[in-house]
Amino acid sequence: LKCVGKKDSEQAVLRKFIKEEQLQKYQEETFFTRKEILNIYQSFESLNPDKVRAAFMQGNYDVKMEYHEIITLPELTNSPFKDRICKVFSEDQSGDMNFSDFLDMLSVMSNEAPKDLKSNYAFKIYDFNDDGEIDRTDVEELVNRVTNFKMKTEDVDGIVDEILK
Repeated sequence: LKCVGKKDSEQAVLRKFIKEEQLQKYQEETFFTRKEILNIYQSFESLNPDKVRAAFMQGNYDVKMEYHEIITLPELTNSPFKDRICKVFSEDQSGDMNFSDFLDMLSVMSNEAPKDLKSNYAFKIYDFNDDGEIDRTDVEELVNRVTNFKMKTEDVDGIVDEILK
């Protein structure tokens, strides 16, 4: 019971930073419960606690975490696509994210998101040259990133040829 009480008090503290109407808005715009949103806020806040708390206490929910801060999250640190993920989900395509962008990214990647939404964002992430198509250069980039750029060009070309048959 002490753990439950502690969690309840943590939730109450978090609600000081996110106003009720803003929490409701986030819930309507994502596939997350209120509790999940508050937990995600903690991850976002951990990137730069003083900056986030100060902004949220003033009702500034548009405070942005810089790309170099976002990619320190364990879910992104080792991803060969972290730059593309951050670019695609940041409103201005800079890779910097506010909490809403951050929630959108995690919401799309959640189990509750529909497959068509997931595939739409996957397409954007893998369209490396942002031309609206997945072409040979995009597939080459994909293969190179997945193999940590350790394959010979002719081997990459062979794989790409097989994929595009």
